[in-house]
Amino acid sequence: MPKIVDHAVRRQELVDACLRVVSRLGLAGTTTREISREAGVSHGIIAHYFSGKDDVLRAALQRSYELLAERIRVRIEGLTGAHALRQALLESLPVDEASVTGEQIELAFWSYSLGNPALADERWRSYSQWRLLLEVLVRDAQTRGELTSRQDPTLVAEAFIALIDGLGAQAALYPDRLPPERQRAIVDSTLQAYGMTLDPDIG
Repeated sequence: MPKIVDHAVRRQELVDACLRVVSRLGLAGTTTREISREAGVSHGIIAHYFSGKDDVLRAALQRSYELLAERIRVRIEGLTGAHALRQALLESLPVDEASVTGEQIELAFWSYSLGNPALADERWRSYSQWRLLLEVLVRDAQTRGELTSRQDPTLVAEAFIALIDGLGAQAALYPDRLPPERQRAIVDSTLQAYGMTLDPDIG
């Protein structure tokens, strides 16, 4: 009797294998053959699920965003206002081995997207979702009087994204020069500049 294959699970396994290969070899070294080897399947299997390398990479990029979004959702559950905003920002920082690797993958995708419009569009869609989430959190904090309400919340959200992207790039390239405590201090300093009073008990 032939083995029953869960195609959704198999596709996810290939995407996760792609992320591991990118983290190890970078975009230049990532091939469909390397991905299939990492996943422990024959090379021809990939063609059943993806049209080629770029298709796998777009799925892998989306997967990395979904993992981050889920992590943020879990961490901000039960929080409101500026505390929810702060937690979402802190959760986005590369402060351990796994998140530093994730940031390095992100940088690899950035460079690859420069010559790949489809991947760049995928990046923009994920960026837009991230901006909308932060905008909601900024508006809530402003409504509660926990952040100054003079600024346009969309612009504030985009400023926070620029901050996180900048810190992420530096930490990915120079992890020893921008340790986790320094990253968190920079985020907190920026929040204070927007009028948030930090509760010493929230750490």
